[in-house]
Amino acid sequence: MTAKESSMEERTPPGDLTVTRRRRETTGKVVLEGDISSIPLPDVLGFMAMIRRTGRLILRRADLERTIHWKDGEVVFASSNSPEDSLGKFLLRNGKITQDQFDESSRRMTPLMRHGKVLVMMGAISPKDLWWGVKHQVLEIIYSLFTWKDGKFFFAEGQDEATEEPIKLSINTSSVIMEGIRRLDEVARIRERVTGPDMVFARVPGIEPNLHELELNDNEIRLLEQVDGKMSIRDLIRVVELTEFEATRILFQLLSARVVEAVPRDPSHPLSLDVEDSPELLKVVAAYNKMFERLYATLIAAVGEPQGREILGGVLQSSESDELWSDVAFDPTGRFAENMLIANVSELPFERRRAALEEGLNTLLSIALFEVSQHLDSSRKVDVFRFISEQKGMLE
Repeated sequence: MTAKESSMEERTPPGDLTVTRRRRETTGKVVLEGDISSIPLPDVLGFMAMIRRTGRLILRRADLERTIHWKDGEVVFASSNSPEDSLGKFLLRNGKITQDQFDESSRRMTPLMRHGKVLVMMGAISPKDLWWGVKHQVLEIIYSLFTWKDGKFFFAEGQDEATEEPIKLSINTSSVIMEGIRRLDEVARIRERVTGPDMVFARVPGIEPNLHELELNDNEIRLLEQVDGKMSIRDLIRVVELTEFEATRILFQLLSARVVEAVPRDPSHPLSLDVEDSPELLKVVAAYNKMFERLYATLIAAVGEPQGREILGGVLQSSESDELWSDVAFDPTGRFAENMLIANVSELPFERRRAALEEGLNTLLSIALFEVSQHLDSSRKVDVFRFISEQKGMLE
């Protein structure tokens, strides 16, 4: 840095946070930067709201990049470089459009024609649906950042293209922070019992819920009214103004209150899709399920169920960026849903499926072993390592 440049800016680093104050503000210049491992996202967002600036907060972790756009300290938009975070994928995932509508609208898109506008012109969604979709897509992008334990961030001040978007939001930062933290606390518990969007729930016979006591809003009451023992979560969110997470959360609440119950899968159809190598893949998952179940039982015996569940949930959360674990959760015995894991590798070429499945399972098992072994005495460590070695030997 030259003497002239040094005289124009003053740096004050609290921890790993760097704030740059310039005598003359320059559009697009970085005025704030730091590391999420040292400064958690809630603190970063709170600081952004406090200084009430306009610009882009860019967050990067490996190949992922997400951007939160601000105007005078409030969030007006968010974007991501992941195709899974696109508006079209969000609407598809949340049951607002069908796969055919998604495919057709994707073909019609042009550099000047946004996906949302194409869907409205096709009649696939209404302008109201578009507004709902953009708002909740933005929120989901932001909430997903709360799971990041590491990564870099920097804030570039100045107006950008997002402040000129046809649909601009004005989201209170404090509300976003509170909801993001609440979701982070809830997601592990919810996934233990509500394992994926294909689950089906039915009303518990003879139970008439006290809606006032449950504090359900209109959309949540409508969701409960639609529960019929046939519609999956994916089906339910098509008819209510709730995202997949919101629907999952209220179903978890109703499940805990014994208002609804999960409908058992037909044991004669354990898989939800026809995969030609499913018997071989099932054998792999079954073997690893035995290992995880034994590991979890040993952990519970050592530290108790609440702490054991938290430890194992943290292990799974550390691997959530791997598509193998999309919509997968541990059940109360420490096992995975076999059909969901197989569904997640079914799009791979035939010759890659087993290798990808074993690689992902083995990686997660190694992480789990490392975390769990810190809580076990010598005899328990020897017992669980011997059992896992025997199971792996049977797979070879």
